[in-house]
Amino acid sequence: MRALGVAGTPDDPWASARSTAFPLPPFPLSFSDGFFAGACRTLGIALHHVPQARNSVAYGGRSPCHACGTCHVCPIGAKASTDLTHIPQAVATGHADVVTDATVLRLEADGSSQVRSVVYAGADRRERRLSARIFVVAAGGVETARLLLLSASPVFPRGLANRSGLVGRYFTSHPMIDVTGRVAERVYPYRIGFSTAMSSQFTAPRDRGRRGAFLLEFQNSAGPLPGEIAPVSGTWGKALGPRVREAFGRTLGIRIYAEQLPDAANTVTLNRGVTDYFGNPVPHIAYGIGPYERAALKEAEEVAAKILATLGAEDIRSSPLGYASHQLGTHRMGGDPASSVVNANLRAHDVPNLYLVGGGTFVTVSSSPPTLTIAALAIRTADHIADVYRGHQTTRPAHRPGAPARLAT
Repeated sequence: MRALGVAGTPDDPWASARSTAFPLPPFPLSFSDGFFAGACRTLGIALHHVPQARNSVAYGGRSPCHACGTCHVCPIGAKASTDLTHIPQAVATGHADVVTDATVLRLEADGSSQVRSVVYAGADRRERRLSARIFVVAAGGVETARLLLLSASPVFPRGLANRSGLVGRYFTSHPMIDVTGRVAERVYPYRIGFSTAMSSQFTAPRDRGRRGAFLLEFQNSAGPLPGEIAPVSGTWGKALGPRVREAFGRTLGIRIYAEQLPDAANTVTLNRGVTDYFGNPVPHIAYGIGPYERAALKEAEEVAAKILATLGAEDIRSSPLGYASHQLGTHRMGGDPASSVVNANLRAHDVPNLYLVGGGTFVTVSSSPPTLTIAALAIRTADHIADVYRGHQTTRPAHRPGAPARLAT
């Protein structure tokens, strides 16, 4: 939380117990959250703040959020991203160099199953090599798996670190549906580029064996924008402005994130028929969901529609099934090299000097977004690597209540 600067408050009754407070105060609930809060109270559904890895107040030398509404590109640096937080800190130590405009093509291992060099190229396609004692791959669940498969060699004919055959398998995400409805009142959407309220009441259901968990996120950006309303309005000239003003800003939306079971049939492999700029096969993704996930989505749609109906919404509808950009499960963590790719410190079972960091290490997923868990695992791995590099003992005593968490090997 402190490393990213997370704004929040412990008002989620279903959240795990916290050992420390959020470092930043929460963002206030939005205007449209007020509509949802009233309906949720009527229905007995808890509504609480969404923790945000963005500055509600100045933090880490970065500005507080100004609600620009363009969070995909934060113009003032309030949103925590590694180019503004950890990378500058690393470069400032004098012990880190950042190579930009480069693509890693493969990792090269020797006969002792150690990685000895990384091969990369820039726009000129000329291959270059770097050698190191330790290598970390943190390219997301899709590209990490792809890089390992591209790094096949006589020692690893099925791909680097893939003696288990599990690299690229169990690709998982979060099935996602938006439920929207139109209300008579203005709800003033798109003034904030992120959601400020959610409900995790359904993230730990008692009948988890029958259907998956789901999370409700109350959106601050729902419904068509003026530029989308105008072309289909059938109105021109002076009449267009009033028509757009009347139609805009009366849609409320609830986003559903559902749990997904790991499935070995969901895979990331290499498409030998399509190559990238460097002549390497692109990733081929095989992915789908089953009855378990569809049952959760169906129940979630019913809950979301009931909330909107309580608000008097009309034209309640669900979007087509989509998937969150959460790349999980392709290099799973575990203690048995036969059923996993990395150990608890994210070190590859087959390659002692290779670490695979990111959501691909997840064995299962809840309905919650994975970012903070990914960050926590990355910090733990960094601590472990630092100990190994310095030659320190890597087994630590049991964690003391109230002490900073440093997990053992």
